[in-house]
Amino acid sequence: MHLSSEVVEIDPDSRRAVILDRSKDQKETVDYTAMHVTPPQSAPDWVKRTPLADPASPVGYVEIDKNTMQHVRYPNVFSLGDAGSSPHSKTGAAVRKQAPVVVANLRAAMAGRGLPASYDGYASCPLTTARNRMLLAEFDYTMKPHPAIPVIDTVRERYDMWLLKRYGLPFMYWKVMLKGLA
Repeated sequence: MHLSSEVVEIDPDSRRAVILDRSKDQKETVDYTAMHVTPPQSAPDWVKRTPLADPASPVGYVEIDKNTMQHVRYPNVFSLGDAGSSPHSKTGAAVRKQAPVVVANLRAAMAGRGLPASYDGYASCPLTTARNRMLLAEFDYTMKPHPAIPVIDTVRERYDMWLLKRYGLPFMYWKVMLKGLA
């Protein structure tokens, strides 16, 4: 695993990739059998150009406290999901857990009270392991497992988890989450 890194070159014939470690400003060539890369992520350009963006970050996320979701310099601003600077995976599952925190804290801030809610970094990544099998990697800021379905072993590849990804998660996203029902 190469954190804080960027694939800058891929040679599919030799099955080698050149990886730039941004924390050390060093390049490393690695051999691979299979490769999984994530495209670079950043805030939308219109967010990057505002004072809300973290001035120390090249990706321009809204600069927030990772637990309260409140802006660190503008107390009347809250952010979540893909635009916020919290160090979590940018997933729908994360937004589903962040939204109630933002609502509770925004209401408290508007009433002049302390912020009562805290986001623990929960994220969930469905990982397809076979044509009809999947497991659900759920974790928090500590990177420790954080299972949300207590009666099901979600870290073991399962057919029912694949059904969840294929049918349940799209339904939850389009019909429940986007309507503010979950």
